[in-house]
Amino acid sequence: MINHMAKIELNILVMAVAALFFSITPVYAHGGEDHGDEKAPVVSAGAGMVTRVARIGDYEVTVKHPSLAPDKELAARLFVTRFATNEPIGNAQVVITLIGEEGAPVEAAAYAGSTPGIYEVKLPPLPGGKYKLAARVRIGGETETAQYGAVEVAASPPAAVDSESGWARTALIVLGSLAGLGLAVTGVYRVLRSARRDRIKGEAATV
Repeated sequence: MINHMAKIELNILVMAVAALFFSITPVYAHGGEDHGDEKAPVVSAGAGMVTRVARIGDYEVTVKHPSLAPDKELAARLFVTRFATNEPIGNAQVVITLIGEEGAPVEAAAYAGSTPGIYEVKLPPLPGGKYKLAARVRIGGETETAQYGAVEVAASPPAAVDSESGWARTALIVLGSLAGLGLAVTGVYRVLRSARRDRIKGEAATV
């Protein structure tokens, strides 16, 4: 009889712990981000790189670059592939063009990297403002231009403090939840232990 009751009490304790654990899991596992039905990302995960893709005829030209900060030279990378097969094109001539609201276009020629289809380019320092980004690509004697629309050259907003405070809030919530879990488990255990002790005393007195 006592062993049977002890198993029931243990099952109740395990269920209580499981319920409390799953109630706090979304706090730190999900991170407050909506990962459902995500479309192709513009910013690559954790790298701070902006990805822009455009198709010109039978080819696809992808440009990856960091956020464009004013008056700072930046390194960008281009990928030129055949659209239908994703075959890398290693003999292209590529020139990046940035056209501001005022002034002449700024051009930067890309050079082939060590891997076919990958090209490197140094974007020159630019004053803050809005620009139209394009890539002029010459393949097999034919030249076409990939248009990427407007880009903005601007200083990044100070987000470090907000990020740190967000992590601090998350850590406090997790610690508070774990502390609550510990107290709840301790309370359940004490109640069950007290009830079991009283029952055993009652059974002994009856005998």
